[in-house]
Amino acid sequence: MIRKLLLAAFLLIGCTGLLHAQDDRQVNINVTAIVNGAVETITIQTIDFDNIERENSVVTVNPVTSPRAGKMIARGTPNAEFQIDYLQERVLDNANGPGTIIFTYTVAGNIVDVQDTAEILSQEVRDLTFNNDGEYFIWVGGFADLSTAEPGTYMGEFTIEIEYI
Repeated sequence: MIRKLLLAAFLLIGCTGLLHAQDDRQVNINVTAIVNGAVETITIQTIDFDNIERENSVVTVNPVTSPRAGKMIARGTPNAEFQIDYLQERVLDNANGPGTIIFTYTVAGNIVDVQDTAEILSQEVRDLTFNNDGEYFIWVGGFADLSTAEPGTYMGEFTIEIEYI
């Protein structure tokens, strides 16, 4: 029997003063979880874009090296195998009018709670394993080019699927 876990992170990219740009383009990402099945998720930290520096209009949070990365713990059956899948790119629509932003997610994972040794989880399907305590640590980052973004509040959704194998 396959059990699935869907994690939905609703994105709000907008006027909350979190990413200061010359023309009111701002980014904020909150992470929440919806659990279906025997896997529990705990959101430890949402992605933090507060006062983040931009390089050539691009905001970036590296899930392996940045303390700003979102962090979650997935808890399941100790030593059980599973796979993680997610859509890497999401189009975020401006809720206040015309315009979109493409946000590209990068996800890293580790069986120990050590971010800088986590490995990037590519889109290739491969087997992962919960540790002896039934935990797997996930960090979420990514990047967006705001150079053509209109001022406003950008909204979208991000989903990670964890599937026992």
